[in-house]
Amino acid sequence: MLAFLALAFAVGFFVIIVEKGTPVRPQPPKRQAALEPFAGKLSVQAVDDLRVAGRKIVLCGVAFTKPGSMRAMVTEAVRRDYQGLALTCKPVGTGTPCDGNVASKFGDAIVVQCLTSDGMDLAAKLAENGILCGQPAQAGSTYKSCLSGS
Repeated sequence: MLAFLALAFAVGFFVIIVEKGTPVRPQPPKRQAALEPFAGKLSVQAVDDLRVAGRKIVLCGVAFTKPGSMRAMVTEAVRRDYQGLALTCKPVGTGTPCDGNVASKFGDAIVVQCLTSDGMDLAAKLAENGILCGQPAQAGSTYKSCLSGS
């Protein structure tokens, strides 16, 4: 019985050694779809849930940092003033102020810079109006911060 166990162990050990020495073909890297600019009309689900051409977006360089109690009121103002606005959005990594500072996706949203047909940056307009706050770690001083007078 002991000889049988020793033989089984030796065969198992031999199989492991042979397998380790056999080069395993590496899996090809998973191709990530290149993010391209896209255009469409702005749909405001909430101040922090925006969509363009059916895609969920996050505006790079700005964020809603006001108290949660203001969310509904601010959402209504954004909806009133910007709902349906035609935009062209560039994903991060394609020449935005946030390139190199943030990922191109945030959860299920694409991080973008969106411009109107006349070149107005939506994030800049929302920051100037005090709706969203510039995030210097993402875009430097491109967008107006809500911190002390910047």
